[in-house]
Amino acid sequence: MKLYMSGNSPYARRVRIAIREAGLFDRVEEVAIKNFDELLALGPGGKIPILQTDSGNSLCESHIIIAYLNDLSETDLLPSEPAGQERCREIEAIASVLMDSVFARSFENNQRPEETRSEFVIDRERARSARCYDSLEALVESEGDQVTLANITVVAALGYADWRAAEDEWREGRPVLTSYFERWMKRSAFAETAPVY
Repeated sequence: MKLYMSGNSPYARRVRIAIREAGLFDRVEEVAIKNFDELLALGPGGKIPILQTDSGNSLCESHIIIAYLNDLSETDLLPSEPAGQERCREIEAIASVLMDSVFARSFENNQRPEETRSEFVIDRERARSARCYDSLEALVESEGDQVTLANITVVAALGYADWRAAEDEWREGRPVLTSYFERWMKRSAFAETAPVY
């Protein structure tokens, strides 16, 4: 299999962490995308990451790729009991919203010409991000030590926020979330996939 990716994409990072934690690293080659045309040749969405399966099919959207990899994995990235699965999905969903929110602001600030930037979008997404940080502060304390889709997505989102939304200062007033992030960053799969900026 091949994972077409960008090293600093949080969407690719969550897949890259899952690959390592699921024991699939020797089965997936990571290929850095060089340009948009190369990406479009792999599928119509033009989004990173894309997983090309052994049979030649191309899967996009990080949560779909992770679900596929989880089915192939040596370990389960979801808790076994229903209540744990629900909590895992709740945290994963909020972290996914945070990732999208930071991405939307980053796009406005870094991809659009200054005269066409929307302060409304930037302010709306800044407020959305703050709500996500606060929700994660309240939710992650009860999560255990199992590597799950929740902690994978939280760390990928927060690492992205450090890079693209440093002004959020998300650690300020959120000691539980800060400790949680630092604890997971000690694992090799999380540390070696961190964005470089």
